[in-house]
Amino acid sequence: MNDLQQYFDRIQPRYYINEIASLGFTRLFRKMAVQKVKSYGDKRVLDLMSGQGENLKFLQLHNENTEIVTLDFSSAMNLKLSSTFKKKLFVKQIQDDFFESHIPDRSMDIILCSYGTKTIEEDKKKIFADKLSKIIDEKGEIIIVEFVKPKTAWRFTCVKWYIEILVSKLFGSEFGKLFHYINKNESLEDLKIQFIRNRLSIISHKRYLDLVEILHVKRD
Repeated sequence: MNDLQQYFDRIQPRYYINEIASLGFTRLFRKMAVQKVKSYGDKRVLDLMSGQGENLKFLQLHNENTEIVTLDFSSAMNLKLSSTFKKKLFVKQIQDDFFESHIPDRSMDIILCSYGTKTIEEDKKKIFADKLSKIIDEKGEIIIVEFVKPKTAWRFTCVKWYIEILVSKLFGSEFGKLFHYINKNESLEDLKIQFIRNRLSIISHKRYLDLVEILHVKRD
């Protein structure tokens, strides 16, 4: 178990604080991203780096033929997801590191990934995009939502102070660590470029509040 896995296992009981500390913006942009797919009926869905299953509550028009697979390396997060959704949805859970997982090629219609890519090291981002490009089937869609480093100097300073000082003081230093990952994550542009190289089409790529980006791509 690596340090990041241990971190998420340790923080899980207080993970709800992320939504409080973000003033509700994590939930808002997650909902916007997930609902870019108008219907999940009869679809095979991979919720990648799924955490406690926060994406699942926003799936629209799903039915008994909606096949949902969640993947997360944190045992604590997986246990919480199971207890929350086992009576609401049929979910196949995989506890694994995505880079070590063996999800078959062309096996998914929709891939969702919310707030997980910022922890991926730069030298692994091409591998990440390539792996997603293989997993998605014809006409399939990939939607990624992520925090990014603000481009405007005053916004950057405000975000740094808010997370590293105020959030850490109010909720604990473990929540202030988020800024480290935001600071090194310039944008989703590198993933976008790799998806284009893999012959996927960009449906949309937009930055919100100079802090969050949503990337939506599709295989034609």
